[in-house]
Amino acid sequence: MLPDTEIQKELSEAYLQAVVFRAGLSLQFFKNDRGFDGTIVFPRKGVDKVDYQLKSTTVYSIRNDAIVYDLDVKNYNLLIEEEGSPSVLVLFIMPKDPQQWLAQSDEELSLRKCAYWLSLMGEPAPDNVSTKRVEVPLANRFGPDTLFHMLNQLV
Repeated sequence: MLPDTEIQKELSEAYLQAVVFRAGLSLQFFKNDRGFDGTIVFPRKGVDKVDYQLKSTTVYSIRNDAIVYDLDVKNYNLLIEEEGSPSVLVLFIMPKDPQQWLAQSDEELSLRKCAYWLSLMGEPAPDNVSTKRVEVPLANRFGPDTLFHMLNQLV
């Protein structure tokens, strides 16, 4: 049986794939660890892809309309780089109770709760050596209807 951390990871990947494919976009997955989990491919000129780091958590708080999350400094440092493709953190927040992560009926299959995105490009280097607290706006919901809005903000 998989440990809860691995189940969280797999469910967050399923969420991301469902959202991206529902928006009519495609994904490229990285087999070797470049620090990013993959790329969302947009069919337009200019910025045509966004690299992403996908994280899932049951440990977070909400303050001032944002999710407060402690990100590993190694991941933070990669996301602040301004060279190359734009990049985002995609954070899938989940209920603390694993029994609530997924629900199924004859009418639907639900992954609970939701994912949000954050661009850290151009942010200053962290003072801390282990984690950097970030605030992911609740307005940045990662959904099929918001992916093009996300891209426009990254351009």
